[in-house]
Amino acid sequence: MVAVAEVTSSPDASSGADPIVAAPDPETVEPEATGKSEKTRKSEKTRKSGTTARPETTPASNGTGRGGRARHVRASPWRGFGLPVGFIGILVGCLIPWRDALHSDVFDDTFWHQAAGVWMLDHHRVMNSDVFSYTVFGERWITPEWGYDVVLAQAVRTIGPVAFWLLSAGLATLTVLAVAVRSRLVGAGWIWTGLLCVEVGVAVNIFLDDRPQMFSYFFLALLLLLLTLARRWRWWLVPIPLLFVLWANLHGSFLLGLGILLLEAVASLAGRGWRRLVVTGQLPRIPIVATFVASALATLVNPFGLGVYSSALGITFNQQVRSIISEWQSPDFHDPSILAVVVLPAVVTVAYLVFSRRDVPAVEALLTAFLLVSSLDAVRFIPYFAVAWCALAASCPPFEERLRPSLIVWPVLGVLAVSFLHGPYAPAGIPANGVPVQAVDYLQQHRGRIFSTYLWNDYLDWVGRQVFVDGRTELYTNNGVLSTYLDIANLTTDPDPVLRSYDVKYVLWQPYTPLALYLQNDPQHWRQVWSSSESVVFEAVGAQTAQPG
Repeated sequence: MVAVAEVTSSPDASSGADPIVAAPDPETVEPEATGKSEKTRKSEKTRKSGTTARPETTPASNGTGRGGRARHVRASPWRGFGLPVGFIGILVGCLIPWRDALHSDVFDDTFWHQAAGVWMLDHHRVMNSDVFSYTVFGERWITPEWGYDVVLAQAVRTIGPVAFWLLSAGLATLTVLAVAVRSRLVGAGWIWTGLLCVEVGVAVNIFLDDRPQMFSYFFLALLLLLLTLARRWRWWLVPIPLLFVLWANLHGSFLLGLGILLLEAVASLAGRGWRRLVVTGQLPRIPIVATFVASALATLVNPFGLGVYSSALGITFNQQVRSIISEWQSPDFHDPSILAVVVLPAVVTVAYLVFSRRDVPAVEALLTAFLLVSSLDAVRFIPYFAVAWCALAASCPPFEERLRPSLIVWPVLGVLAVSFLHGPYAPAGIPANGVPVQAVDYLQQHRGRIFSTYLWNDYLDWVGRQVFVDGRTELYTNNGVLSTYLDIANLTTDPDPVLRSYDVKYVLWQPYTPLALYLQNDPQHWRQVWSSSESVVFEAVGAQTAQPG
């Protein structure tokens, strides 16, 4: 028995015999010859046949410590109710906008959007000329945002002020969920998907407001999701032109969506890619090209035709708008939220490219790079960059996930929901603290034109008083009105002749500012008639009201 064991376990160096040939077949060797018990041989046969043998128990070794039956461990009946840990990140991404929306008031552009929507509902036609100002009254006004104005006004009429929450935090939640669904479709693990949802939630929350951009964030995430689904079943391309009908009537960023379709069409005509930059899941050439053409034609289904293109491009490349509007300027990297949604993703991407050898999807990479450059130029593109980066990162997870679903996730979700949503809440739809509501209430009792600040004029639009300029900045740039406003506000010109030429009777301004101090020290032309810690009202001395306010 010892001699056989030596032959089967180690080769004989002196004889050069092949140990595999010399080893006898264990199936034909008697138990005594192989050194294995009958019980061991039966166990091996059982493993080979794929069946499970019943355990042979004895009073001493049955696992119970007593004679009798063997103990079988049964799985917990609650185990199937466990949730992936990544659900925590998805919930946090959805709750961040709600936390902000429930504790915020209405400010700036939301007022003129609602005022425009109310006007269109009352007059049963699209507003295509100015009705809010006394400087460019009647001039042609083209904007793809008219649809959002109607949606906002009708929603407030139908369901009340809660519509302000739904059109801000509600759309932000849909954006996060669209990113989550797409991330899972391309193979991202639950934890990585949750982290990506937090990224999108924080980025969208930076510009959370009742403005048409909220639709654009959701439409971008939805478009990327539809294209991913179309790689599995091409009929998902069919609703894309319908999406662009809505997009072109809600916000000018539909141009970005057309750019993505064009990029997909070019990728379908290209080869496999270049080095690590590869085209994954190419869409069929004819369907994606047809979808691009149909979507471009669909954008013309609007009240202004090709005018929506000139409007969208005009705002993007309007240098005066970019110089005075903060969201068109470069990001402030002292802001922690900017670091979280721009710098951190950029660092993660660079680290992945350096330390990983896996391929990178070309379309998502080019889209992310373009929007990163755009975000560094204008901070308003950061939410778009976040959505695009998540599309790229979902295909390039930096770690392998091993955590299983757990019941502990449920109480964690409950605690997070309570901590994010606990009150007190700001009532929906009320003006923010910085809006001079009391001063405007005073002016509502007096007729006459008002000259006020750029931001406060939006509230004057809402209450029905004509303004010098307002948040529709592009309407005042090519005619010199905005430059005139800036000259008066900055005291680079004598304000009296200009204000008299426009028959201005009241000036509503911030106290202790250069213009307010100038008017306060000009008693021959102006006198202070109302003041508070936030605003001051001056009335022209001896002014005759020739025009209604």
